[in-house]
Amino acid sequence: MRYYNTLVAALVFSTSLFLGISPAIAQTSDASAPAALNGPVIQRIRDKQTLTIAYDPNQAPFSLTGDDGLPTGYAVDLCKIVASQLVTQLDMKLMDVRWIKTNTRSRFDAIESGDADMECSATSNTLDRQRSFAFSLTTFIQGATFAVRADASLEKIDHLSDKKVAVVRNTTTSKLLKQAVASGQMQATLVEAKNFEVAANMLANKEVEAVAGDRLVMFDQLIRSKLGTRFRMLPQDFAPEYYAIMLNKNDPDFRWAVNATLSRTYRTPVIGELFQRWFGSLNQPGQLMEALYFTQAYPE
Repeated sequence: MRYYNTLVAALVFSTSLFLGISPAIAQTSDASAPAALNGPVIQRIRDKQTLTIAYDPNQAPFSLTGDDGLPTGYAVDLCKIVASQLVTQLDMKLMDVRWIKTNTRSRFDAIESGDADMECSATSNTLDRQRSFAFSLTTFIQGATFAVRADASLEKIDHLSDKKVAVVRNTTTSKLLKQAVASGQMQATLVEAKNFEVAANMLANKEVEAVAGDRLVMFDQLIRSKLGTRFRMLPQDFAPEYYAIMLNKNDPDFRWAVNATLSRTYRTPVIGELFQRWFGSLNQPGQLMEALYFTQAYPE
């Protein structure tokens, strides 16, 4: 299998975003007033005076339930910033924010049915999903990889040949691994689990030799599992994951409103503070994320 060892090498360059230096903002002489935002999702929010946000409490550090019982996490905090700006963007005097819990399957149903206006967890933006849903600007990039027990003699992905690997069904990781096995690029036996807790228990009980998933999410969930700290993450990433806020595809104005807030936030030190709050202690490479924010901080 040809593995993806460097997520976006071309984007790894030094910027000073985290130092609070914002990129230059282009000036415009167009004084015409922009058209009012409208669309089915926007109209639903106006009618109900409520923004409904779906989140998965099992996707820490991107989305989880805090000690106070309220949603929190990197993606959740970004969506709170978006929500705070929507009142002005949609010219509303009042707007409540309602949170609903979802999982790896029901998150799609919530957006498609209109039960939720936004989905804020660790959801990957893929070409296949873009046929049914809209996505915001990229909010995070990370790699998918494998975790093994600490006492296992497995050091790299090639060592997983002829081994059993657990993966959560209905995820991008599951789809990618199925394709790799079907094409002969990988010779492991895949064992699908309904959620990550089940997959982690399989690894703890030695029913499988490895578990696959998004690196940061998997790290956090394994720490909380029966394994505790008795696991290792393999150093290689086999695929990039581009996280974004998932939206209904039938309201481009609402997508613009979400993206406008994200882009403006990416121009300020706020995004650096948010990143450090949730990921700083994990020593993630800073240049890639700085480049992501820098290249999406579009001028007005």
